[in-house]
Order: sequence, then C-alpha cells, then structure tokens
Amino acid sequence: MRLLRAAVAGLVAAGLLVTAPAAPARAADSYTFTNTVNPILGDGTYYSADPAPLVVSSPEKGDELYIYTGHDEAGPAVNDFIMNEWGAFKTADPSTGNWTHYPSLMRPENVFTWATPGRAYAGQVVKGPDGRYYWYVPVSERDSTAANKFAIGVAVSTSPTGPWTDHIGGPLISQRTPAANTIENIDPTILVEGQRVFVYWGTFGQLRMLEFQADMKTPVGTQQSVSGLTGYFEAPWLFKRGSTYYLAYAGNNAGPASACTPANYHACIAYATATSPTGPWTYRGTVLTPVSSTTSHPGILEFNGQWQIVYHTADAVGGGHFRRSVAIDTVEWDDTQSPPRIKQVVRTPERQADRTPRANIAQAAKVTVSNEPVPTQYWTKSLNDEIVRANPLPPDMWGTWTGTNPPQQWVQYTWDQPMRISGSQIDFWNDQPQGTGVGVAAPATWKIQYWDGQWKDVPNPSAYPTGTQGFQNTTFDAVTTTQVRALFDASANGSTYSAVAVEEWKVLAAQATSIANPAITVEVGETDLPGTVPVTFGTATLHIPVSWDPITAADVAAPGTFTVEGSVLGHAAGKISATVTVISPGDTEGDQTPPSVVLTLSGSSGAAGWFRSTARVRADGTDDRGGRLSIALKVDDNPSVTTENARWADIAVTGDGRHTVTATATDRAGNTSAPARADVNIDATNPSSTAVLADRRVTVTATDATSGVDRVEYAIGTGAWTTYTGPIAAPDAAKHTVGYRAVDKAGNTSQAATIVIPADLSAPLTGNVGPIAVPTASYTAGWNSVAALNDDADPASPAQGQLWGTWSGTRPATQWVQYDWSRPIRLTSASIKFWRDSNPGTGDGVAAPDGWKLQYWDGTAWADVTGASAHGTSTTAFNTVTFDPVTTSRMRATVSANTNGTTYSAVAITEWRVFADEPATAPVTVTAQSRCIGGKAYVAVNARNDASAPMDVELVTAYGKKAFDRVAAGGNAYQSFPVRAAAVPAGTATANGVSASYTALTC
Repeated sequence: MRLLRAAVAGLVAAGLLVTAPAAPARAADSYTFTNTVNPILGDGTYYSADPAPLVVSSPEKGDELYIYTGHDEAGPAVNDFIMNEWGAFKTADPSTGNWTHYPSLMRPENVFTWATPGRAYAGQVVKGPDGRYYWYVPVSERDSTAANKFAIGVAVSTSPTGPWTDHIGGPLISQRTPAANTIENIDPTILVEGQRVFVYWGTFGQLRMLEFQADMKTPVGTQQSVSGLTGYFEAPWLFKRGSTYYLAYAGNNAGPASACTPANYHACIAYATATSPTGPWTYRGTVLTPVSSTTSHPGILEFNGQWQIVYHTADAVGGGHFRRSVAIDTVEWDDTQSPPRIKQVVRTPERQADRTPRANIAQAAKVTVSNEPVPTQYWTKSLNDEIVRANPLPPDMWGTWTGTNPPQQWVQYTWDQPMRISGSQIDFWNDQPQGTGVGVAAPATWKIQYWDGQWKDVPNPSAYPTGTQGFQNTTFDAVTTTQVRALFDASANGSTYSAVAVEEWKVLAAQATSIANPAITVEVGETDLPGTVPVTFGTATLHIPVSWDPITAADVAAPGTFTVEGSVLGHAAGKISATVTVISPGDTEGDQTPPSVVLTLSGSSGAAGWFRSTARVRADGTDDRGGRLSIALKVDDNPSVTTENARWADIAVTGDGRHTVTATATDRAGNTSAPARADVNIDATNPSSTAVLADRRVTVTATDATSGVDRVEYAIGTGAWTTYTGPIAAPDAAKHTVGYRAVDKAGNTSQAATIVIPADLSAPLTGNVGPIAVPTASYTAGWNSVAALNDDADPASPAQGQLWGTWSGTRPATQWVQYDWSRPIRLTSASIKFWRDSNPGTGDGVAAPDGWKLQYWDGTAWADVTGASAHGTSTTAFNTVTFDPVTTSRMRATVSANTNGTTYSAVAITEWRVFADEPATAPVTVTAQSRCIGGKAYVAVNARNDASAPMDVELVTAYGKKAFDRVAAGGNAYQSFPVRAAAVPAGTATANGVSASYTALTC
C-alpha cells in the first residue's frame, strides 16, 4: 500500500535520531507549575507521551499521584518518534492543577550499559513487594543479533524519582530472553499482587504475558500469547478493581463500521476483563475514542477515591503525532453490570466551536466522497478539520489509493441552509509526479461544481491549479447553493491512473453587503440564542449560521438587557454584536395575538423539488411578546410531536415518497397560530439499470420506483458520459467496455456498471491479439491482476495492479498464464516482458524466471510450439519468440521459477503479446457439420473455391488442420476430423480465414 507502507516505516523506525547523552537528571531538576485544563503541560515547552500513573504514599506527604512519561523531542515536520529520556509529573490533587514536573528522570544509556541511547518508549513504574520502585522500560539492545533489537529492562530505586540502577544487568525480556520470541518487545505493563508479579507486553497485534517471582526478575513458567482482545494493537495497561481484572489497550480494527476507529493510523482505548490476572480475557468495548494523535496510550488507577485515566494527545501548542502531551480525565463505572463496566470517558475540556471570523465555511459542512468506503489508511474528516500539517500522515488527508484507481473522483460538501460562496482553497498531497499513472499524484485537471437542481460548473473560475505545495486558490462568480463538489480527473500515463489525495479543502463564502446587529429577546433562564441571522448579499437575504460567545445563567437571571458577540459563518470582517432583552415568561396579560410559524426544509437537495436523503423540517415560531412557544409538528397522518418552551423544533421526514408536514405554535397566553404546511418529497433510492448484448450492440433499460427515470447515460471506454437514445454499437471491430448508468428525476444516479462488447473475430486477424483474449493463470497474488497481462500497457514503473504476479508464502517451481479466444486463430509469435524486485538465486521475492515455453491446444491436449526461437528472460525489454504458425483457440506460457536450491522466487509479467497473421479472406464458401461414425464424433468441413482460378485451401479446426493444393475453380476441399471422443461441443471451423459453425453432438 502506498502511503501506508511509507508511514508505517516511520512509526516502526521510531527514535532513529538521537541526541548526545546528557548527565543523569536528579529530582532537584524539577519545577512546579499550575494548569487546570488538558493537556497537563500544554504550552509547547515540553512534549510528553505514553503516561503510566502510580500512587505513592508517605507519612509526610500522604498520597501523591505520579505520572511517568516519555519525552517527545521530534521537530514539527519530523514523522518519527524522537524519544531519548523519561520524566514524570506529580500532584497531590489533579483538580487543583498544581503539578511538579521532573523533565528528565532517566535515560536508557545512563542506566543500562547494554542499551543504546534513544528509543525511550512506554514504560511503567510499580512498587515491588520489597518496597522499592521498579521501572520496566523498553530499550534498544546494543549488541543484539536479533531481527528486532528492542528488549525490556528493569531499573530499581528506593525513591520514585531515582536515582535508578539496573536491576538485572541485562534484558528481562528480549527475542532470546527468557525464551525465544519474534515480536517487538515493548510497552510493558505490570501488576504486583502480593508476592506475584505479572508482566504483559507487545505491539503490532502481538501480546505476551509472563509471571515473575517477588524479586521482580525471575520467570515463573513460560511466556504465553494473549487472546480475546478484539482489535488489540499495542499499549496494554493491567489493573484490578474489586475482584475483576481489567486490561485496557490501544485498539485498531479499522473500518467503516468499527466501534474503535475508521482509520488504520488512529487507535481507540478498548478493554477486556478476566477473573484471573492471567486471563482468559473477554472483550468489553471502547472507553476512549481516537484522540488527535495517531497513537493512544492508557493508564488507569484509583487516586483519593476517584478513578482516573491518563492518555496523550496532540492538543498542546505546536503539538503533533510525534509531539504529544499527557492529559488526565475521570473514569466512571457502571456497577449495575457484571462485571462492572467502564463508561465512555468524557474528555475535557469540552470542545468549543472556533469563533474566529474567517471566510472558510467548509468546517460546517457534511462531507461525502466518491470512494465510500474510504480506504482505511485515510480519514474523510480531515478534509474540513482546518488542520494542515507540515509532514502529514495518511489519516491527515482524504485519499483514494487502492492500486487500481478510476479516472475520476470527487468530494462534496453539503450545508443545511443555502450559502453564498465565491472561492476555494485546496491542498493536494502527492508521492508521485503527474503522468506516471501510479501512486498518488495531483489530478491532471479538476473543477468545482455547485448544485442548482443539477450539477453546474461554477461561473468564471480564475484557474484550477494542481500544485502540491500549499493551498491552490480558485475564485469564481458568487453562487448560492446548499451543495458544492470538487471533481478530479486523475493523472494518467495513458492506460492507468494515479490516486488523488487532499489534505484540506476550504470553501470561501462571498462577503456580505451588510449584516444588521440583531435584536434578540429571551426569557429569564433561557441561554440558547438564535442559530442563524439574516445576512444581505446584494438584493438577496440568507439566514446564515452564527456562533455566539457563551452566555451565563447570571446574564439571564432577571429581566433586563445585555450585549453578546457572535461569529457569522463565513463572515471574515469580524464579529457581530447583538442586544439581548431578557423578559419574564409570565408577561402575558392582554395577549390575544397568535404567534406565527415558518417551516424550513433541509437535506440533500435533489432535482425537481425532491430530496435525496432524510429531510429535516424546522418550525421557527415567533410571538409578538417575545416569549417561548409550544410547537407541534406532525408528518402526514402520524401523531403530532410537541416541543415545549421552544423557539424552534425539528422533525425528521423519512421514507421514499411524497409527504406533508404540518406545524402550529402556541404562545404563553394560549394563542395558537394558523397551521403551516410544507410538502416534502423524498427519493433516496438510486434507480436501477440493466444492459443486454446482442450482435455487438448494447441495449440498456432502467427503472425507478419513486420519482421516475429521467435519463440513461453511457460511456465507451474512458470516453465522456453520453445520453442514451438507443442501442449502442461498437465503434470498430475491437473489444470495447461500455459503462452505463441511470439518473432519476430526483437526481439520484445508479452505480455505474459495465458490459463488454467482444472483438469482431470474423475478419482475418493480424498483429497483437492478446487484448481480445480472455486471460487466466495458475495463480495471481491478491494485489496483482491477471487482466494486466493483456491491458495493452507497458508502464516504465508499473504499480502492483499493473502486473500479473505470483508472490505468496509458498511458491511452486512452475506457473502458467493462458489466453483463450472464441475461435481458432493463426498465431506466429509471442512476446513477454518480465518484472522483478529480487536478484536471482534468492529463492524469495519476485525474480526473472530460469526459463519458459509456449504451448498451444491441439484439440485434445497441450503441445509445445515447434520451430521456436530463443526464450529470453529480460525484465527490461520484451522477450520475443517466433515459431511455426499454429492455428488454435488457446495458448499458454509455462514459466520455470528461479530458485536458491530450496525455495523458489515468484514470477511476474507486465505484458504478454501474442501475434496473429491470417491471410486475407479468400472467396470460399465454408460449411461445417458434426457427425457420428462408429460411436465416435467427427467434425466434417467442406470449402468450395468460388474464385475463377485454382487456389490453395487450408481447413482448420480445434481437432487438426488439412491443406489442399490448387483446388480447382468451383471445386471442393473436404476433410472429416476425428474428435477422439464420443461427444463434440459446438464450435467453429475455418477455411482460409472464413468461418463456419457446427453444433454440439453426443454419439
């Protein structure tokens, strides 16, 4: 996988850059600070990660909470874990925000003589049965010969802040100690229970467990693999509450329906329970959703009667995936469950809307994309999160790479109400240049469209630049719409397409002619303010969302007035100011005027007044006294739904069809408005279309149950979509793929389907006939394609989807590829171009083969071609083989894999060309008939010479061929070919390139 492979390499190779060793830090190096919000230290002066909490008790100070951490030291554009030391935070009460920071308590090379500097990953401090403190940490073993040099060491101290010494003098756990393993030995978590010590560790989905004696270093039994943890990735944390053991961990079972995370690169915190510290474990769910950093790491314990969870995020000033900072929040329990469950953690501080005035309105839009479900290395929400990183990882962007990329993709924004827009800023990402047809490249071209009952190009765009360094700006004449999309034509090399990736897409609002500061009336105790304000654009007025500064209960505690500021979505000139009047809800004396109610519809707007999704109907009530209302809403003949003490109420309208919504509002005095009604027409179901092929012509039909079919569209190959008016004929004798789709009157489009018009094989064939064959193979790797054999493309640097290849864990000595044609063809030569990524003699990877040969089907068996020239094995040029002409409907190439004497390398081919050379059609009349003679089947072929002079005639069948010299004008050439079986399938015979069919027959 493109982006995934590169970024994972950065994650695995964490800590490659190290700084020079420093002198051991002491507890005296600490300093104090006060901060009451997360992250604990969030000013960007120090980045901390992988928190491990510990409660330390002493007669002098009582209970204190220590949070041991790693130290992230990566630069802002470095995608690598630069971690050279461990530190800690200490507090007597997290709620006070008073902390002591120990920035450098231990460095691996200063404690473990067998360790290299750096790689100070997640560890944990526990208090041993002897009262001393033990710090279990992963370090890189300097002199290890193992495939992975990570090991777990143990440091010991009489104080929770050190100084620390090596408890063992070597690794506690490595790939050879105390027993062999092949995992990455990091992320230890430890539970001390009396004289028993339990250690869990492991990453990349591999978790191990081993018990130790009370000396904290002598194994008890053997290490065990741990199962039962759905989606386990890394960062285990073992603890006990009551009689139940809990194991929290960073989980990643990515996918659209995942309860953990949709993206590969993010993790949730999940957990499992057991009745024993050694398991077995039962998965219980997710307690912390993905945070702003790709990694996540839990630590959970009870402190002063309150359970706490510590974790890290990228939320500090200047933070990032490799510049993380530790946070702390409360853990709540559901003790009605057995065993008690951990409730979803409520992260603090609560996320607030960014009220900075700016023209961008994308952050308020709903995102849809063409490639749902999105490949799990990407994240759709990154499109409009207003975050652009200096060196992004895949989840920091939306992308489309799959290995086989289509020619066009799109992203779409939808708002609940009409917006006035006039510009765009888009940030493309690439790992390949344009024109390569592989990897991820900036699009060849793109454009912006808006919805106005149908998709229309925005008027007078300035330009559509495709740079990949910073935002690409486009301005256009202002339009009013609820939907806008960017349509990308992928970069190609002539036959294959690159993927597209976008880090951020901003849509810029047209700036208002004027915004009047609104006068707002609320009742005593009412803190919700109107969600939209009227904004004037020339002669039109739109109701645009507004985010108000928070108001407090004191502001609305009694009748009076106050002023509040708000940020109007897309208004860059500054905030607006509103005067808020607070009234008494009981002020109804003499009120005989009914309120009014207005209905506003929102949803995914279609064409002709239809919605293409569930629609939302908002009833806005207004009363002359300014008080709140009782608003009743109903859909069709369903019972009314009433919202009390409201200024507006919403109701969802679902289901395809035509609906009616009715609303009334009643004020505090009991006056009821006249009913307001709105028709809501929904067609959220795509039409269906089918195609039938006959005589190399495609007939398409379509149906739609709700709004009806508007049109059918088709495209031949990569051509433009064209409105269908009748059967589609092939433009020439070659094979063609026809795409087709239906569009209903609501604007829904069916998923495009394809049908293949086969090549016309009736004429004499010359040149490469590989593209009109059906390819098969003995085996094809999942990331390769057998269709690449005859896609008529020869890219200089093919992607995996542009190869046929056979790499797998077990590779045989021979493999084969095969072409089948619908009739026998006279073949004279073939060319193959091989591909490799390994040298000969390795027995691994993909290497050039030792040899290969061509075979044809003679009607009953495979036979080697005769008169063949040399069979080359080049991986940089085509290897052409000529042979005695053979007429057949099948040919295959059998490839002998390269070997190291024990195992075989895989083989791969970029293109296989097979060449025909059939004579021009002769004036002959051909008939063919299947017959039974003595219980055996035969194919009898007769060819009459219709020319005015003698001619040579060659009869060809799947069961042999016969040549006749100088058949007289008007004369016949006849031969009965034995099938050598009791039955013959229907087939075709030829004479001088002229075909005749015969029926199936069983004798």
